[in-house]
Amino acid sequence: MYRPLLSLLLLPLFSLPASAAGLTERQACLKLISTAHALRLAGPDKRGDYRCRRHATDADFVFTLRFDGPKEPDDATHLLGYYAVDPTTRDIYEWDITLQKRGAVLVVPQRKKR
Repeated sequence: MYRPLLSLLLLPLFSLPASAAGLTERQACLKLISTAHALRLAGPDKRGDYRCRRHATDADFVFTLRFDGPKEPDDATHLLGYYAVDPTTRDIYEWDITLQKRGAVLVVPQRKKR
C-alpha cells in the first residue's frame, strides 16, 4: 500500500531539470563570488564588492564577474571576466566567450591547518 504512495511522491523529483538538482542561479553566483574572494581575482589588496550577472547563453550558469572598489573611477569597466559554474559538481570554470565553452577550472588553495 505504501509503495504506490512513495512512488507518487518521488516521481516529481525525477522530472526536474538537471540544474534544479544542483545549484540555483543565486547559489551559483554566491559560489562564484566566494571563489573570487578566495583567489583575490581583483588584486591582492583590493577592497570592494564582487558582482555577478547571468550572461545570456544556453549553457548553465555563465556569469560576467565585475568588481567595484571604493577608489575605482565611475567610468571604469570593472569587468574581471566570464565564468561558468557547473550546477552538479559546483566547480567554477573560466568561460571562453568566443568559443562558448568552458576553459580551465578555478581551484581555491586549501587553507593550512594550524
